[in-house]
Formats: sequence, structure tokens, C-alpha cells
Amino acid sequence: MDINIGETLFIIVGAAISISVGELVSWFLVYRNEDYKDLVSRIETAVAKYNKEKESFVKETNAKNQEKRLSQIESQIKGLNYEMTFKKMISNAAVAILSIVTINSIGNYYSGIVVAKLPFEPFWILQQITHRGLNGEDLTDCSYIFIYVLSALIFKSNIQKIFGLEGPKMPFGPGGPQPSLFKQ
Repeated sequence: MDINIGETLFIIVGAAISISVGELVSWFLVYRNEDYKDLVSRIETAVAKYNKEKESFVKETNAKNQEKRLSQIESQIKGLNYEMTFKKMISNAAVAILSIVTINSIGNYYSGIVVAKLPFEPFWILQQITHRGLNGEDLTDCSYIFIYVLSALIFKSNIQKIFGLEGPKMPFGPGGPQPSLFKQ
């Protein structure tokens, strides 16, 4: 079975265009608005304040006050992060719909067609993606969905970095700060 490199490139270009349009929609709905820019600056200010307070954390008589201030700043950051997530929700829904439409459009044409050949046999869990919709027993055959997903992940992160569409960095993960931050 011959693999047409043009078909594989078409899927990659389709993913790039889909992700680019999705990020353009996100920019139009979210990132260009003054509300979002103000929210980002408030988050960055709160994170800087949190980091400064954390660096000056000392276990002395005023440790309780410092812990209380850190807790208040953490609550403020979590609230701002929630607000940012809410602002991005409509944009994320629009991008998800666009991605689904693109995947289905490409899938209608490339269903059952081998578009790439893997140099290895993937783990069983990855076989559900790499061999999806293909007939045959050769697990090194690769379907369109795997190429599309990989391309979309690569393009999305790079486009966000290039155009500065990433959100501000948080000082702690989604579960909040770890208790080890307060121990010295």
C-alpha cells in the first residue's frame, strides 16, 4: 500500500488552518478586549505580590499574619483565575465546534485510508487513535486522526507562544499551594 505524502501534508495543513482560525476567533472574542487585558494585569500584579510575600515569609511572631496575607492573596488569584476561565468559555466552545467540524470534514474523505506508516507498533491505548477507522491488522498503519491531533497540538501551542495568547503563569497549580511552601 503506497502512502501519498500529499494527503498527509493536506491533513497537516488542514490542522494548521483550523487551529489558526480557532486562535483568531479566540483573539477576536477574548484576547483583544480591554477587560481581558485588565484581568491579566491584575493577575500578574497579584502573582508578583504573592511571590514577594512568599519570599519574605519568616517563621517568627508575625508568621500567622503572613500566612493570613498569603491565604488572602491566594484567594484573590483563584478568583481572578476563575473569572478568566469564564471569559474564555465561549471562545473555547467556538473553537471546539470548529475543530469538530474540521475533523469530520477531513474524516469523511480520509476514512479508511492509510496516510502514514509508523516505524513502531504503538501501545494498545494509542492504537485506538493511530489505527482508528482503518481495516487490516498492520498496527503500524496510521489514520488521519492521529496526524491531525499531533499537528493540532503542535500548532496550537506554537501559535499561542508566537502571538502571546498564553494566560499568565500561576504560582501554584489548580489544587492550590502546597503545604511545603510554608515550611523552611
